[in-house]
Amino acid sequence: MANDNHTSYRRIGFAVFSGAIAIVLSLIYLGGIRGRGDEILVETHYDKPVSGLSVGSVVNFRGVKVGEVREISFVGSKYDVTGADNSRIYILMALNGRALGFEDMTQGESGAVVASLVKKFNLRATVTTSGITGLSRIELNYHRPEQLTEHRPVSWTPRHAFIPPQESLLDNISDAATKVLNQINQMDLSSAWSNVAASVESLARTASAAQLMFEALQNDIDRLLDDLSSTAGNIKEMASELKRNPSLIIRDRKPARLEETE
Repeated sequence: MANDNHTSYRRIGFAVFSGAIAIVLSLIYLGGIRGRGDEILVETHYDKPVSGLSVGSVVNFRGVKVGEVREISFVGSKYDVTGADNSRIYILMALNGRALGFEDMTQGESGAVVASLVKKFNLRATVTTSGITGLSRIELNYHRPEQLTEHRPVSWTPRHAFIPPQESLLDNISDAATKVLNQINQMDLSSAWSNVAASVESLARTASAAQLMFEALQNDIDRLLDDLSSTAGNIKEMASELKRNPSLIIRDRKPARLEETE
């Protein structure tokens, strides 16, 4: 009876041990697959606030979901940096390698492909707000050179493939509006209004002087118009007379009297 109990315990122990080994091997296998195409780790940073972005947020490539945000932190907590770089926002993304066509690639190989896309086609990462929900996502997309926004170069060496940030259209509009408001605040509106008032007053004086000059010349203009009217009448009368008697062109109006002959 005792031997049967020992045999049962051995079988149970062997089954538990075998199950644990199977689980460990499965995790190692799945981890190996992930390391060769199923998952690509890439990172970016952002200088502006990333409100609405969280771990698990969607990462799209040209509008198609290809991954999710894996980690959000500050650059200072991930790398040995100083100054303003400490407050830069660090974003780690996990991309689906198979969805991107990176099957059977190691992390190093896929990272090299990402780097070539960044260099040749200006691949950039943009934090975008999703409508009125307030939730944000990351959009990966290609950009024309004239569309690129400037960003400070990194002072650290990224551990993963690095995709530079690109400001969204909303960020650009907000920055432009802020600059305009700052310029308005810095303007001396009182001086500007004084200059406008002075210009209007100067124009009024010029108009008044022009009116006085016109009034002074009005009599001369009237006489000139009368002379032109009289001249036109004379020319019209002469034309009518020439029409009736064209010979006036080559002789006087009254021909000279012929002398009498004997």
